[in-house]
Amino acid sequence: MNAIAYALGMEKALGMGSAKIPFPPSLTRVLNTIDGQEINVISSFVTLKIKNNNGVVASLKRNIIGFESDNIIYIDETDMNGEVNRSGSYFLHREGDTERDMGFYKWLTVFLGWNLPLVPNHNGKETPLYPSVLFPAWYVEQKKGWSSIMSTIPTQFGIKEVKKRALEFLMSLDVNENILKRSAIKNGIDEVIYQWKIIKRNAEIVASKVSSVVTGIPEQPEAKFDNYKIDLVIKEGDDIKSLSDLREIYANELKAINAESFGQADDTTLQLSVLSSISSKVDEVHKLELELQAISDHKSYINYQIFSTNKRLSNLLDDKRKYEDLKKISDSTVYESTQLLSNECPTCGAQYNDNLLDFSSQENLMTYESSLIFIKEQIKAFDFVLLDCNKQLKFKETEQKKIESKIATLKSEISKLKSTDYPSVALQEEYLRHKINLENDIEDIDEAIGNITNIRLELDTLHKKYKKLISDRKSLPERILSHNDTSKLRLLNSGVVERLKKYNFDSFDAELIGISEDNYLPTREGYDIGFDTSASDGIRIIWGYLISLFTVGQRFTTNHPGLIIFDEPRQQEANKVSFAELLRDAAESTKVSGQIIFATSEDESVLVEALKGYEYTIVSFDKKDGKVIRKL
Repeated sequence: MNAIAYALGMEKALGMGSAKIPFPPSLTRVLNTIDGQEINVISSFVTLKIKNNNGVVASLKRNIIGFESDNIIYIDETDMNGEVNRSGSYFLHREGDTERDMGFYKWLTVFLGWNLPLVPNHNGKETPLYPSVLFPAWYVEQKKGWSSIMSTIPTQFGIKEVKKRALEFLMSLDVNENILKRSAIKNGIDEVIYQWKIIKRNAEIVASKVSSVVTGIPEQPEAKFDNYKIDLVIKEGDDIKSLSDLREIYANELKAINAESFGQADDTTLQLSVLSSISSKVDEVHKLELELQAISDHKSYINYQIFSTNKRLSNLLDDKRKYEDLKKISDSTVYESTQLLSNECPTCGAQYNDNLLDFSSQENLMTYESSLIFIKEQIKAFDFVLLDCNKQLKFKETEQKKIESKIATLKSEISKLKSTDYPSVALQEEYLRHKINLENDIEDIDEAIGNITNIRLELDTLHKKYKKLISDRKSLPERILSHNDTSKLRLLNSGVVERLKKYNFDSFDAELIGISEDNYLPTREGYDIGFDTSASDGIRIIWGYLISLFTVGQRFTTNHPGLIIFDEPRQQEANKVSFAELLRDAAESTKVSGQIIFATSEDESVLVEALKGYEYTIVSFDKKDGKVIRKL
């Protein structure tokens, strides 16, 4: 039976791990003859003939071992009249095998009339729904396929909730489109937030070049955002000034300097001017050093506030978790029918208080709900405090760097004035240096303001995109399943229940089984069935579920191929009565359309007796003739 899977390129869905070729040595190494001799196998291949709803027949040939590649499938297509449509070689298990015209899976999806969707993967992106993940829903492998429903589904493609995505496609549920939309919107929002943080970081770099702080940019996009509130500001003492205001101050100062003129003065006057300049600069350095010390002290205080706030937040979050756990326990109905919640001693019957201390009735204690609300409000308050502290720290760090730079400049100027032998030249140099610095500062501010203007436009564009994505997310239906989806799941559920009754399922009442809207698999009263069934009943659930999935395609438009293959379905020695019911159910289910194939070692007489009165085709291999693969 594995030859069918291999010919269709589905060997990855057989649960064989890294094993590439799912065949015995008789097809890969040596063939044992009836008299015990070993014959080396030089080459081998499989051929398979399939037919679609349009009457097109395709003959598939794939090499197992030999000189030809085993990742090439040769295909001959003929139409209803037996005329050749096309023929050629198609590649698989390589990049593009689901998308390119010469890819085998691309050919297979066209042949079956499938349009494979893109589904979310574990990297937050989208990937094609590979045909291999659909295969276990209609082919149950003998050794590993009977452990659970679709147990051999491959996971190496990185598809999130791969079993769920496969069932959504096979039943053609509308939910898949909604999920793709949600995934695309989420990826779009994540990308906007990522770009937002990059632009915010660029704005901070622009601000640092002019010893300022950028304001008005939140950590990530918010519903209420005004790009005109973005500004570059500086803090001088207790005053916060916009960089535009500072530019105006510099411009006025430059204008005043340009209006100054140097008249003739004697050396004594010039020398006194130099000494006066040195003295004023030394005084300014002392003043700035005192400011620097105050800033350092304030930074230490802010850092202590941040440490204390983080510690308080950690404790509040811990309390919040505890109260949430308490709420979960209190909301549980597990103990309602017991005496565990009553304040009565089980030994003497005396009443007791929940508290160690005796509180008077006048003392109103907060309930756990009130405490939880209070803690959440406290967390919000301390989050705001932490945000404000970090903002203040950033201001202080910028102010500190600016003062340190100014002190270094003043000390350099003092050194030059002290070492000069020509007072007039020194004063002119100081004048020119001050003028050039002002011009450079104004130029830097103009450049920074220009950059911030561009950043405003970029953030405004991102914010509009963010608002549209949020609006699109809100417009998606709250209930993911459509009315049509619900009808399909209801039919699947009723089919499973009725079939389990036929198969003598007895682990519990079959009526308790439902189909989960979360993963579309059988559940018992909303919980996974898991170990609630015997091993043989677990097999019956697989029978009933897969055949019910098959019959949903007869009532609704789905993507089910209309084929089921069971390899040795009588696992765990399921009793013959149940197996006979399975055979009759399969024969009944295929009266409308489709095909169900069984590969079984059961006695032929049992099969013939069970299918009396039904149409079927049986191909029997007599043990007396030896192995199926043998020398003719």
